[in-house]
Amino acid sequence: MKTIISAGFILIILLTSPAWGNLTGRWSCNDGGTYYLRQTGSRVFWYGEAADAQPAWSNVFSGRIQGARITGNWADVPKGRTKGAGELELALEKDGNELRIVKKTGGFAGSRWTRKVAAASVTQPLKPLRASGTGDCVRFDPATVSIHQVKGNWKIVDGDHWLFDFGSNQAAAHQSLNVIRHYRMDRLCFIGRPDPLFSYLLAKGGSPSGAMAGEDCVAFDPKTVNVSRIQGSWKIVSGRRWLFDFGQSQPEARRALAAIRRYGFSQSCFVGRPDADFTYLRR
Repeated sequence: MKTIISAGFILIILLTSPAWGNLTGRWSCNDGGTYYLRQTGSRVFWYGEAADAQPAWSNVFSGRIQGARITGNWADVPKGRTKGAGELELALEKDGNELRIVKKTGGFAGSRWTRKVAAASVTQPLKPLRASGTGDCVRFDPATVSIHQVKGNWKIVDGDHWLFDFGSNQAAAHQSLNVIRHYRMDRLCFIGRPDPLFSYLLAKGGSPSGAMAGEDCVAFDPKTVNVSRIQGSWKIVSGRRWLFDFGQSQPEARRALAAIRRYGFSQSCFVGRPDADFTYLRR
């Protein structure tokens, strides 16, 4: 992943991920309506309504993902004028970016849904949210980030902006999305732009904490890490082991060290080997 690069990351995540990204977000349907989906684990919920100021119909749905299908129940609600209800079975298609009706009861009108964010429009990186002495950060919503293929590259996106680019590595994109959602990461921070040598993710303004099943992390003591010049390069080291390499940039190395100590990072983790596709720090 080109957005987060730190040459010293030496870890790997071994995760199992589904064949599609999280379904949370806005969807359009061929019944002319807009649907607001929320996925929590294997559960899927939605609220849908006709595209009118006073919609002719509005409905809710509750279902469960099983393999590449979603099965559940729908019902109209009183915001609209219809009063239908029934069962639905949907097929997940195009890496989770389209849904198609397989079976339905109760006279449901729609038959195909598409994510509102068009892949072709996801082209711009997020702009900085703020700047500080240790870095600048951009904010995103872990509940709505999803995966899209844009001009052949798999990206994690939030709305109309892409956050992380994984090239052709779809599996790494899904693994990394699982990490973001597990820790509820919502800020990406950089030290040194436009070509940062160091970046890190925060959760609600603080360090992601706890452990995720299957991750492989190397521990270090944030109180004892330091900056040293080794073979002509400035590095953040822990004992005899170097963690991050900043080349000739001593100021960026010291700013990165300040961020590590400020947030109490003590674990260094990444997705992909030998060139990390996604890297993160946590307590």
